[in-house]
Amino acid sequence: MKKRSEEEMMIRILEISNCAEGANITKIVYSANLNFKSASFLIEKLLKFEMLEKVNGKNARYRTTDKGQKAIEKFRDFSGMFK
Repeated sequence: MKKRSEEEMMIRILEISNCAEGANITKIVYSANLNFKSASFLIEKLLKFEMLEKVNGKNARYRTTDKGQKAIEKFRDFSGMFK
């Protein structure tokens, strides 16, 4: 089984959170196949890089920003070069 890079995991979090309502930590953990500690660490990094924003409400949710959407597109373009 291939080990995923930190960048691949961060892009996956951005993809999961790339919707109007965003995604909560539980959805991110299960959909990205990460543990809570790893997901929390990567979410904090994405928040710091302003690729993810925290949406306040009943439960904390995270939504991909425009900057994050551009990162997804660039990652896909780059990955496609090797196929």
